[in-house]
Amino acid sequence: MIEFVKKIHLLIILFIIAFFFFAGCRQELPVTSKIVVDTKSTTLPVNPQLYGISLEEVNHAIDGGIYAELIQNRSFEDGVVPVNCRIDFVRKQFFTPNGLVVPYCGEDSIIGWCKLSKGTQFVPDRQEVINDKNKRSLRVSVYNTELYGQGGVAAEGYTGIPLKKGEKYNLSFFIKNAYTHSGGVQVSLEKDTSRQKVSDTFFVSPVTEWRRLHYTFTATEDVKNARLVFAADSSTLFWLDVVSLFPQNTWRGRPNGLRPDLVEKIAALKPSFIRFPGGSFVEGYSSGTYPEWKETIGDIATRRSFWSFWGYGTTNGVGFHEYLQLCEDLRAEPVYVANCGITNQSRRPRYQDIMEMDKLVQDVLDAIEYANAPADSTWGALRKRNGHPEPFHLKYVEIGNENYGYEYFRRYEYFHKAIREKYPDITVISSDYSSKYRTEWQDKHFFADRTFLMSQSGYFNMNKRISHFQPVSIGSFSAVNNIEGATLQNAVGEACFMIGLEKNPDIIKQVAYAPLLANVNYENCLPAAIYFDTHRVVETPSYQVLKAFSENRGDELLKSEVTTELRPQAIFGGAGIYMFDDFYEIEHFAIDGETDYSSQVISGEWNVLPAGKLIASPNKWNYIVCGDSLAYNYVVTARIRRVKGSNSIQFRVRDNGRTDRQQNHVVFTLGPGESSLTQQSGQVAYPLTPARSCPLAMNTWYDIKVVCQDDTYSCYVNDSLLHRTTLEPIPSLVSVVTRNKEDNTIILKVVNTTYHPEKTSIEIENANVKKEAEVIEIVGDPVDRNTLDMPTCVVPRNKNITLSATHPIVYNFPPNSVTILKLKAH
Repeated sequence: MIEFVKKIHLLIILFIIAFFFFAGCRQELPVTSKIVVDTKSTTLPVNPQLYGISLEEVNHAIDGGIYAELIQNRSFEDGVVPVNCRIDFVRKQFFTPNGLVVPYCGEDSIIGWCKLSKGTQFVPDRQEVINDKNKRSLRVSVYNTELYGQGGVAAEGYTGIPLKKGEKYNLSFFIKNAYTHSGGVQVSLEKDTSRQKVSDTFFVSPVTEWRRLHYTFTATEDVKNARLVFAADSSTLFWLDVVSLFPQNTWRGRPNGLRPDLVEKIAALKPSFIRFPGGSFVEGYSSGTYPEWKETIGDIATRRSFWSFWGYGTTNGVGFHEYLQLCEDLRAEPVYVANCGITNQSRRPRYQDIMEMDKLVQDVLDAIEYANAPADSTWGALRKRNGHPEPFHLKYVEIGNENYGYEYFRRYEYFHKAIREKYPDITVISSDYSSKYRTEWQDKHFFADRTFLMSQSGYFNMNKRISHFQPVSIGSFSAVNNIEGATLQNAVGEACFMIGLEKNPDIIKQVAYAPLLANVNYENCLPAAIYFDTHRVVETPSYQVLKAFSENRGDELLKSEVTTELRPQAIFGGAGIYMFDDFYEIEHFAIDGETDYSSQVISGEWNVLPAGKLIASPNKWNYIVCGDSLAYNYVVTARIRRVKGSNSIQFRVRDNGRTDRQQNHVVFTLGPGESSLTQQSGQVAYPLTPARSCPLAMNTWYDIKVVCQDDTYSCYVNDSLLHRTTLEPIPSLVSVVTRNKEDNTIILKVVNTTYHPEKTSIEIENANVKKEAEVIEIVGDPVDRNTLDMPTCVVPRNKNITLSATHPIVYNFPPNSVTILKLKAH
């Protein structure tokens, strides 16, 4: 038995030796990518102003977010319908003058407030108001307290009011009683609906005229979901307005201040500029639904609230002055975005009469004076009264947001001429990214699919530039995969695009991620960089990448070349048709010769008849997608005839059938003028070939064909080839190299877009580097994300490594990763 055990032990030892022997004999994985850095070549200075942020009232990023106000709907204005809008009471919608449908809380709704008992009634009151800026107050009637007990109302905040034991909270409100003989009102903080007090009580005696009262509470417990309660023990009738509750612990202790934990996250990004107050928020959708800066400064009781573009009320508590103050606090350049006289152009725009632009232009001139003029000027004196005697030094003004076209440019010229005449040092940014008009800077937004961003790292490279490329400010960008959320693979796509921006500092002036902030209880637009609730904050992988890039900018751009594998973009989808009205007749619409296919109407109305005849409805944006949503290689054919109008028709292939920022397809456009072939990813329309003249005559039949073969697209009219192109491939490795001149550190930012390690040789020419190196890695599974409950799933890994003595350096970049490799040259 002993001999048998000895033999077993010997066999195990031999197996282990053999395993390590053969493992050691395995051929090493080959180098699959190469980065060559020339440290002596002519360099460009890095743009120190490149990375900034865009702050907009979306996702309750401001009210219920960075703004420290704890009361939602404090002035009871959320139910006020914008001027000239028509209400649908049943569906809780209203219609703008141009027919846009906007979700709406309801005219009698009191968002953020509830009654304490069945013996309480509360309604918005348009008669008893404190001033002409506040259109409504809250009328509270308490009755039959013997039966129903204590009555009154409670403010619930933004899904609860967070309190910290021992901290102080400043209350202010307007109140008016109907009777002097009532028992008064008791004001306190209570724990959710249990009615357990978590503060002392403020007793308010009845007064029959509006009076503004102030009180400071001290929280007696840590509470996540407290309420502010106005209670009465006996029957009474009173009114409330502008009910405000602020923690004393705000950013830098300022009254009407900001939430410190969120500002600290923003400050950690080291933003070089802050673009405000939006975004689509600036455009609005009708008169009175965009911010006018003069109505966003001074006493909060005189600031105009309105139902915002994003479908909820805004107090404008963070107004022009507060934005400028935040820029100064963070040492960031303010970029003020002004309404241009056109509402959001993607949603039935309304155009201000070109002859009535003087007011809007003067408002911008006055805004610049408020920000920059000395304290003895008209608007500078107001700035001084608001607590800031010294100028804010505003240098950048953008006219409009995502506005474009001839009508926009006419308005832009009004602003540009007036600003340049009075303030020649101001840079006036255009929101129209167009080849037709020359402006100082142009703002282009990149909300696109991550695959597109990976393929477009070279979007602005010199070999792609055409003569009309002007200085570019990218006011908003992000990977828009809402279904997946703010994942690491989205951040990897964004990093690829940012690397391309860093390589072109001569043309790319600014870039801002958007949206920056999102309250998890109110998200309504895209994955954000920072998520939060009432008391917690979490950084997404996108935030981690932004922070790492911002902290490791370098001083000068080094010449570098990357050799790596290229793989095709893989986009799938059906065959779509998009056009306005019924300008075109469509017959024999077929996919691979077949006219029997499934179809989905995305917008408008379509009548799908046998033999591939499609009939669109008049006066609507008509969009239909046919065939398999997972289709890849196929041929689309059709016969079309223009029967009226001058609009174009689009044939979309590999169409995912989504709209706005989620859309993805390749589109062949035809009409009475030019023909074009573009790739549409999110809101980015990327021209794949030069436009060609191909006018479609009226009442003439044309045969159309689009061939999708792998990543190549071919477009024909009457068997004549008009366009052929292959989509940009996705590189396995994307990199940019900069250098800190002070300590001679070479900084490599490297993105591995694959799902496997990328073994890479790194050749540093004309310089020797030390063996010790610093590494920052952001790595994980593609779908990894950070949440409030799991905030550290994706975090940067900082480590020091010793490089091999071989030349060139060989480094394994992890799968689906963003790496910053810092080498010391000597």
